[in-house]
Amino acid sequence: MSLPGVFLFSHYVESFWSTPPPLVDWTCVPTLVLAVILVVVAATAGLSARASDNKQTTRLPGPQALPFLGTRWLFWSRYQMNKLHEAYDDMFRRYGPVFVETTPGGAAVVSIAERTALEAVLRAPAKRPYRPPTEIVQVYRRSKPDRYASTGLVNEQGEKWYHLRKHLTGELTSPNTMQGFLPELNNICDDFIVLLDSCRRSDGTVVGFDQLTNRMGLESVCGLMLGSRLGFLERWMSGRAATLAAAVKAHFRAQRDSFYGAPLWKFAPTTLYRTFAKSEETIHTIVSELMEEAKSRKQGSANDDAMREIFLRILDNPAVDMRDKKAAVIDFITAGIETLANSLVFLLYLLSGRPDWQRTIRSELPSCSTLSAEDIAAAPSIHAAIYESFRLLPTAPFLARLLDTPMNIAGHKLPAGTFVLAHTGAACRREENFWRAREYLPERWVTPTAPHAASLVAPFGRGRRMCPGKRFVDMELHLMLAKIMQKWRVEFDGELDIQFDFLLAPKSPVSLRLVEW
Repeated sequence: MSLPGVFLFSHYVESFWSTPPPLVDWTCVPTLVLAVILVVVAATAGLSARASDNKQTTRLPGPQALPFLGTRWLFWSRYQMNKLHEAYDDMFRRYGPVFVETTPGGAAVVSIAERTALEAVLRAPAKRPYRPPTEIVQVYRRSKPDRYASTGLVNEQGEKWYHLRKHLTGELTSPNTMQGFLPELNNICDDFIVLLDSCRRSDGTVVGFDQLTNRMGLESVCGLMLGSRLGFLERWMSGRAATLAAAVKAHFRAQRDSFYGAPLWKFAPTTLYRTFAKSEETIHTIVSELMEEAKSRKQGSANDDAMREIFLRILDNPAVDMRDKKAAVIDFITAGIETLANSLVFLLYLLSGRPDWQRTIRSELPSCSTLSAEDIAAAPSIHAAIYESFRLLPTAPFLARLLDTPMNIAGHKLPAGTFVLAHTGAACRREENFWRAREYLPERWVTPTAPHAASLVAPFGRGRRMCPGKRFVDMELHLMLAKIMQKWRVEFDGELDIQFDFLLAPKSPVSLRLVEW
């Protein structure tokens, strides 16, 4: 499939730069119906509160649940959905390091930021660990059997998940694959440096740095997955790239709002559901087009052959349905763009407050432009800077799990099947887990000072459900930071505005200064 050629570039640019409309739509519900619901809620809230008080000896602490709404009312009144990371920080202060929320359907969701409980949940042995699926993705993909044979690697469970993981992630997680991609990744990073230099003002300011990192994420992730360079780092970005970036952003926001917002999309095609469907269709169309272009390219140099390895092996695998292969490539690209781009912005923002550590990084690097794995390994300050950034600002601040077996948490027995949110990000900012926990101190990863609960830093997840793109994102962040530090020091004025778009993300646009040494 290909995008219609009649799309205007101005349309792409407008869709990329403009702020998307609110995703939660109440317009399909008559005012009278809402009024009746509110009356019923008010009439029964007292009874619910008294019943809850009677059960408090066996119930975990947490916010008051209301009939039909559970505790979701908090995210429509007290808290903002684009600031969920701050909302959970507040709830941990109110209710302690283990508390329970209730979904509109009455299911318990247990949030954990206590170290012992976190380690028990994340280390629980399971050959086929269950992770709560994203419902809106499940519903949409099951409605499109012509495009999707399953709901995808992220959302499938049990034997189906195990089959997809076994056949689709082997090459992506291989150290040999990453080593083979390193020469081309050097070229991509060099082109990103050239793009940054062309966008710098006379004082070194780069306006819209986050949008440039999205383009870098597109070029590198597509280079890895599709085996070819696609030109996203050219001075003037194509309309197709802008549309894909905007669709990915809308895709994640719709997933956020479908979980924490009103579940009306389950009963009617609300604006929220239509926004999600449009973003999914746009991503599927553009990535399908890119895949067709990549397949049609003639075989090039040996380097190109190395780049094409993952893509070709996925496509040639007879054990997987072609629809699952395409969905896997789409999901890898979608997740990789946001994770990589957001992680780089967070890293440079935090590092801007440590000019001394920037000088340390530069002193450990050679002057050559092409960096090898050995060059990066010889600069431990780079690893320290990145992992301290992962500790303070992980793009995924919590990990979702479904308990395989009953488990005792904070003196309460949770049954198998309980939905648990493991808040590793919040735990990493607790003083009992890290010395001077809320400060950016990369040196803690060179010479640890107790307490130092390193196992809590899990930006890519943990165990068999770990993100398969971990090695790739990790390698590119190391290489990109090295090349930036070779050329510039980073400065940032004020505080970075961070929002929750299903992943933590900087609020656009982000501006920083890249100043010559």
